[in-house]
Amino acid sequence: MSDHHVSFKDLPAGGEKFEPAKASKLIGLFGALGGLGILGSLYFFLNSATRPAFSYSWLFAIFFCFTFVCGGCFWILLHNASNSSWGVVIRRLFENLGVLAIPLGLLAAPLLFKPVNEHLYEWMNHHRTAAAHAAEHHTTVAEALHHMSLENPHLHPLVEKFGYLNNSTWFSWTTRFVAYFGILGFIAFTLRNKFLCQEKDGAIKHTIRARQFACITLFPFALTVTFAAVDWLMGLDYLWFSTMWGVYIFAGCAWSSMALMLLLVSYLRGLGYLQKVVTMEHYHLMGKLLFAFTVFWAYIAFSQYFLIWYANIPEETRFYFIRNTEGWRWVSIFIVIGHFIAPFVVLLSQPRKKNPKVICAIALWVILMHLVDIYWNVVPERAPSLGVDSVLVPNAWVGDIVALCAVAGTLGYLYLRSLGANSLYAWRDPRLIESINVKN
Repeated sequence: MSDHHVSFKDLPAGGEKFEPAKASKLIGLFGALGGLGILGSLYFFLNSATRPAFSYSWLFAIFFCFTFVCGGCFWILLHNASNSSWGVVIRRLFENLGVLAIPLGLLAAPLLFKPVNEHLYEWMNHHRTAAAHAAEHHTTVAEALHHMSLENPHLHPLVEKFGYLNNSTWFSWTTRFVAYFGILGFIAFTLRNKFLCQEKDGAIKHTIRARQFACITLFPFALTVTFAAVDWLMGLDYLWFSTMWGVYIFAGCAWSSMALMLLLVSYLRGLGYLQKVVTMEHYHLMGKLLFAFTVFWAYIAFSQYFLIWYANIPEETRFYFIRNTEGWRWVSIFIVIGHFIAPFVVLLSQPRKKNPKVICAIALWVILMHLVDIYWNVVPERAPSLGVDSVLVPNAWVGDIVALCAVAGTLGYLYLRSLGANSLYAWRDPRLIESINVKN
């Protein structure tokens, strides 16, 4: 794109509308993967022999996609709260990513039911036993769990954590589960609707209200990401804990969603969209943010590892002990190199960040490494939890692929189809021209 200053006269009236027919092949691919994945998932869920291992596959796929939804919400909150101008041209794409929280919540629903979560969360099984004892002896679940801990000392942590880890109070695991998707969906829908209203009347009040709303909801968003990470992943081992876990997951959310946006913007530009509004300066800015969160993730990951290694508490060290056993050790080394060292070195160069082909290759690598990272956080718990005398459950990888196709394929299909509903960018935002003509 030339150095010509772009004005409103250079832009099409009403913004740019995406035509799904132009992306019919990719939409069809996502639809096929999602449909076949859901059929395969039904088979694995309904088969009692495959359900235990597939429960971990489903959690892995759901949480992997959940991180992108969280990332989409984070970037629209940050853009509005900081009154950022450069991101106006890509903000709508993040808004559409955030609203996938609702369909993702529906896909995540199997995790709420006993036939699935009994294989994932040991603490729930102890609570169910305690609930049965409580009903029999006319006492509370907390008291029954306390009596159980007298015979089994390993249950003492569950007694202490009962206020949080429970399914029998108003602040239960199930209540929080539903709330997470509701909060994210509310944030994304509200912010998107404010700017859609602005496209009708052009009033600046919508920009001001969006900024106020973003400042208010940043804290609930942070709690949502942190609590979801603790509930769904840390809860796989109720003895384990880490004060840095929420920040670790958040770093991956922001990192991976920015990489996805680089790919999406490049794909849309390849179809002829966003040619006048997205420049190499935007690629450079997104590349710098990708670099920043590469370093931030590494800092948090190392800090968590160092603190756990230094404290040497058995309940904490078990997390890394499992992931440094046999084959998982090589995955851990691969994450150190591929998640930090490789992208850090490549993203140091300014020309690479301004080259769409190069930065898209890096973005693909980032998403791959994020996939490996989430897999590494979920799946190593599967074999010991299911009593398999190996680091891996035989043939369970098939279910992992099926679950990923089901969830990612369905969401990818819905996302691309939704792009045609409104303009690809907020065409009446007062900061649009400033965003288009941004200079680093």
